[in-house]
Amino acid sequence: MKRKAISALLILFMIGALLAPMGAKPLEAAAATSFTIRTSMPKLNDKNAKFYYSDLNRFWKAGRLAPDFKYYKGIMDDGRTGGYVWGNCTWWAYSRASEVIGEPLNPNLRGNAGEWWSCNKKGNYYPYGSTPKAGAIVVYKTHVAFVEKVVNGQIYVSESGWQTRTYGPSSTDDFFFHYGKPWSSNGTPQGYIYVTDKKPASVKTKAASYSVKVSVSDLRMRSGPGTGYSNMGYIKKGTYKLKAVTTDGEWGQLSSNGYWICLEYTTKVVPKSSNNNLKALSVSGYSISPAFKATETSYSLTVPSNVSSVTIKATKANSKAVVSGTGKISLATGTNTRSVKVKAENGAVKTYTIKITRSKETKVKVSVTDLNMRSGPGTGYSSKGKLKAGTYAIVQTKNGWGKLKTNGYWISLAYTKAATSSTAAATAGAYKVKVKVTSLNMRTGPGTSYKSKGKLKKGTYTISSTKNGWGKLKTNGYWIKLSYTTKVSSTTAAKTYKVKVKVTELNMRTGPGTSYKSKGKLKKGTYTISSTKNGWGKVKSNGYWIKLSYTTKV
Repeated sequence: MKRKAISALLILFMIGALLAPMGAKPLEAAAATSFTIRTSMPKLNDKNAKFYYSDLNRFWKAGRLAPDFKYYKGIMDDGRTGGYVWGNCTWWAYSRASEVIGEPLNPNLRGNAGEWWSCNKKGNYYPYGSTPKAGAIVVYKTHVAFVEKVVNGQIYVSESGWQTRTYGPSSTDDFFFHYGKPWSSNGTPQGYIYVTDKKPASVKTKAASYSVKVSVSDLRMRSGPGTGYSNMGYIKKGTYKLKAVTTDGEWGQLSSNGYWICLEYTTKVVPKSSNNNLKALSVSGYSISPAFKATETSYSLTVPSNVSSVTIKATKANSKAVVSGTGKISLATGTNTRSVKVKAENGAVKTYTIKITRSKETKVKVSVTDLNMRSGPGTGYSSKGKLKAGTYAIVQTKNGWGKLKTNGYWISLAYTKAATSSTAAATAGAYKVKVKVTSLNMRTGPGTSYKSKGKLKKGTYTISSTKNGWGKLKTNGYWIKLSYTTKVSSTTAAKTYKVKVKVTELNMRTGPGTSYKSKGKLKKGTYTISSTKNGWGKVKSNGYWIKLSYTTKV
């Protein structure tokens, strides 16, 4: 093509387009791959010019997207700032080299022309050196060109320079192209990149199983991991799952269709953790049972009666989880249930439960002169001196041993007997009870933990002593639960008498009080009362109770 005249304005816009000729070299080398020397640009409609006038050439793409010379960040897929347009030297070198090797040039050769040398050297994408060879890219300080042939050390290049048009080319005349000896004033080249001596290394990939969020409106998909592969359309903004990525992390393969996208325009989606386990759980000063395991959610422990509060501590297994239910808690006598909840980052909740039993204080009377004290509930624990005969408060029991309130040591309860005020009072004055159930369990002691000693039938029995809601039978010395009995009072034992109901209809109840269930109405008349309690009378004819304030005694 006939060379166009260069105006002063054009020279100002050219970047390294007019450079000094290279010094002659004594050696001449042939290209490693034979090719036809190109002395002119391919026509715009040339079907074989796919590496020149399409987005297979990243510099053409940059010129298409930024034709007005503005600087666009990220336009070259590398985060750099570039004002590249079609027709400059990097566009030509990239196009011509790709045409010769038959595939897109390694995409890492990008940025300003002068950076190609250090970029290739650092990445070792192609062989390089100072000896001129046909089929190489010659890199100057601010210019690149393609070496078509070498004659007696003199290189002949095809090259293109900066142009000032801000619209797409209508013909090859719109380009500033040159074939022959390098333009004058190029200076000494940095070196040669031998792109025809070795094909670019194939891109290595590895399996992946995570999602990415696409941040641009339309992201191009490719048939393979690189801009040299066929365009397969676009995907919208959104979240997509990957099944493979390149080892350099630049490209990802979509699980949905197998196409590849540039990961520079995406962010990795880190799934919210579902870990709602605890790493540790404890109650300060005490051991929980069983020993803590993350998979075990139910625990228990017993504390002495004089312990009114404890502190629950928990350590979460995942830093993004949230734990609630820990800290200092007050304890009531008996069983206290506390839930420690762990909420995972994704909202899943796991509940750990601790049942803390606060013992009830009791009093015992030591019946021996000197009773061994131990550091724990058993003879295997160290001895802590002797305890004299007397009455002592026990704050906790375990396996037949009691913990002393005064010093925290343990004694064997086998050498003691109960010394409660309720027992003494009951012993002083026996009374009668009426068993309400058909058969009532008898025990050897005042509690369900004592051995069963048969059944007691309905009837009236004398209780010689009481303890903790239990009564000791005078006849055989066994214990029964008093909640299944009613006390036979002297009022109840009195003779029957008659009353006259003063109101038209009087409520009847199943027991002596308004809290008992209503059993219909009693009409005016005279009735026999078989027993009384708390101002109520039991009607002999049906066994129901009426309020005596609505009657007069006959």
